[in-house]
Amino acid sequence: MKSNITIRDISNFLDKTIPLSWQESYDNAGLLYGNKDTICTGIYVCFDINSEIIDKAIENNCNFVVSHHPLVYKSLKKFTSEDNVTTTLTKAIENKVALYAAHTNLDSASNMGVNTLLAEKIGLKNIRPLHKENISDSGYFGLGAIGELEKEEEATVFLKKVKEILNIHNIKYVKGKRNKLKTIALCGGSGTDFVNEAIEAEVDCFLTGDVKYHQFLDCENRLLLADIGHFESECFIKEYLISLLSEKFCNFVPLFLDNSANHIMNI
Repeated sequence: MKSNITIRDISNFLDKTIPLSWQESYDNAGLLYGNKDTICTGIYVCFDINSEIIDKAIENNCNFVVSHHPLVYKSLKKFTSEDNVTTTLTKAIENKVALYAAHTNLDSASNMGVNTLLAEKIGLKNIRPLHKENISDSGYFGLGAIGELEKEEEATVFLKKVKEILNIHNIKYVKGKRNKLKTIALCGGSGTDFVNEAIEAEVDCFLTGDVKYHQFLDCENRLLLADIGHFESECFIKEYLISLLSEKFCNFVPLFLDNSANHIMNI
């Protein structure tokens, strides 16, 4: 028996569960491309979108790709270049593959959002927001999180534990005021905009990704700042997306999960 679930049904469900009003002003979450009246043949879940992802979706008879990072952040004025965004979007349009992104709205969710999940994964208690907009929705948490460890831990012991839990190859960090850590702040993905908020909150450590050299220098002896990787700090959100969609649409739409570690290779 064929499914009668449409792109509209799935995108409306995601919009309701992870409201687009929770996304940051610079973001581009939601349905990026697709005819809402099209019957969905399958959903392909991934972290980032590129041309290979569209190929995999087509191979698996999936005409709907749900990603964490949106393919298009800024307005496109020309479609003549051969960059990843243009070639991937063109392939999606030519093959009628709809694209949907759940990004900073998912980062900010209180129920299984990126930051609450990350905080739970590394064993924090009493989890609360690091940065919160003036949004009163009950499911909204905010960007970043602060929490406490069960007991104080030596900095190197804690970082080794984080490295193991998140399967991180390398952690760059700079020492803070204290060698023993209790209160931890974090922000999955790229969260260095919140370094000052972490310092003001008087936490012992701030975990995030995409830390620049001078940001490390500015924090030395003030805050243990650790770069745990953009991808590594939030890639687990794919599992949440697939469980969310499976629970709602498992009787109608087959789901496929992209398990690739990263598109950027290390030598």
